Amino acid sequence: MLCGIGLDTLVERRTASGAGLQVRYSPVCGTSWGRVRDTRVGDRIEPTAAGPTRSAEITDALDATAYVYTPMTRTAPGTLVRACFRPAGQTRREECFEATVR
Repeated sequence: MLCGIGLDTLVERRTASGAGLQVRYSPVCGTSWGRVRDTRVGDRIEPTAAGPTRSAEITDALDATAYVYTPMTRTAPGTLVRACFRPAGQTRREECFEATVR
C-alpha cells in the first residue's frame, strides 16, 4: 500500500516524559494514524477521529526504541483528530493533542 507516500504530519510533539508523538494523514488512502518513539514499556498512544479510538501499546524494550504505529482510521479533510499519549504508571498524566486534517 502507498499510504506512506505524500503524507502530512498533522501533529508532532514531544511529551513531558520525552516520547515523540506524531499524527499522520494520507490523502492517497484517506486515513490517519498515530506513531510514537522514545517511549517506555506500558506507554500507549490513542488517536480518535470520526470513528472508534485506535491504540498501540509499548509492550517490550524493542518497541520502546522504535516507532510504534496505531491502526489507521478513515479520515477526510476537515476531520478533527485527537491523539492522547498515556504514559505507563499512575503518577504521570495523559497528554492530548488535536489537529484538523487539511
